[in-house]
Amino acid sequence: MADTPPTDRPAEKAPEPEKAPLPEKALPPEKAPEPASSHAAVSPRAGDAALPLGYAGIIAVLLVVAAIGGGLAIGTIARPSPTPRPTPAPTATVPTRTPVPTTDPQVFFQQLSAGCATEQGLWVVANGGALLRYDGKDWTQVDSTLRTLTNASCDAGTVYAVGPVGAVLIVDDRARSINAFDVTVEDLRGVAAMSQGAMVVGTQGMVMLLSGGTWQPYASGIEEDLNGLVVFGLESAWVVGSQGISYRLEVAGWRPVKTGVDVTLRAVAGPNVQTAVAVGDGGTILALSGLTWTKIESAVETPLRAVAAVGPVVWAVGDGGVVLTVDGALIVGGTAIPGKPPVVTRIDIGTTCTLTSVFARGQDIWIVGSRGGVSGVWRLRDGKVAERWGEC
Repeated sequence: MADTPPTDRPAEKAPEPEKAPLPEKALPPEKAPEPASSHAAVSPRAGDAALPLGYAGIIAVLLVVAAIGGGLAIGTIARPSPTPRPTPAPTATVPTRTPVPTTDPQVFFQQLSAGCATEQGLWVVANGGALLRYDGKDWTQVDSTLRTLTNASCDAGTVYAVGPVGAVLIVDDRARSINAFDVTVEDLRGVAAMSQGAMVVGTQGMVMLLSGGTWQPYASGIEEDLNGLVVFGLESAWVVGSQGISYRLEVAGWRPVKTGVDVTLRAVAGPNVQTAVAVGDGGTILALSGLTWTKIESAVETPLRAVAAVGPVVWAVGDGGVVLTVDGALIVGGTAIPGKPPVVTRIDIGTTCTLTSVFARGQDIWIVGSRGGVSGVWRLRDGKVAERWGEC
């Protein structure tokens, strides 16, 4: 506070400040307000009825309180109510091209390469490294970080998949575990599940066997690229590959067997070592009887990339959406009827994509195919498409 300036006049007693009346709510109960000081008295004008000063103060206080209350009331009434948020209109569900059962269509926007079935589910591998599983209702991508996989084979509870630079993937479908290995520097192109392991084949005559948990080379002296195989035991198998070659595994080792063609053979399947069917480029189909391969006219020129033996019927698939069945090419449980040639039938599944895998599960035939960055899976029953997934 600033100092009071000095003065020569004697100090006069300052008048006491006028006491403001207390508001009514601050008054003690049952106590009337005291009269205001005489210094605050105001002379009434002539003709006005003078009010006691105490009542005048009370009236003033009440007027102030009423004004404040009115302002609050007006403020409350004038305050705008919150604008209600509109409820979003439900978005219409856009149907996808994937049929029932519904599934994630994104899993088919990649290059699927092969598939097989265990007792627990159906598995498909992708050229971009993905691993897909179908449980009978939904397709799910189990893993998207794996290396490129180009072929697969299953037994009752295990998936074996292979790819470039010796990539091997083993999935235990019962324990839901995944193990990846690099077993060679060669590109692996074919795989066959066995009762106690698996056999794989690849470039530069590579053959390797998984037995007792250990990978070991299982051939020497083969120089051609090997693409497909079918295995019946540790001393019984067939492999096929480039330049039309085929080798039969016997007790003494691998025996070369001429096929009569020089095109690349890509897959082989059959019920036993005495009878099988091999397929390859140029629509090539070869039927085996003992140690003799016989060519079957397929009426197509496109490469055939996969084959499956289902009872007495062979299924072959290839480029341009080609699907063929061959009846009479296999000798199953007896001798072929002399003079009855195999019958080849083409089935239209409504695609021109490259089909790279065909396999059976129960009464159904499953086919996997791709084109560019999209793919498709088909389930066939009685020779007709029962379900179709994907964009291919």
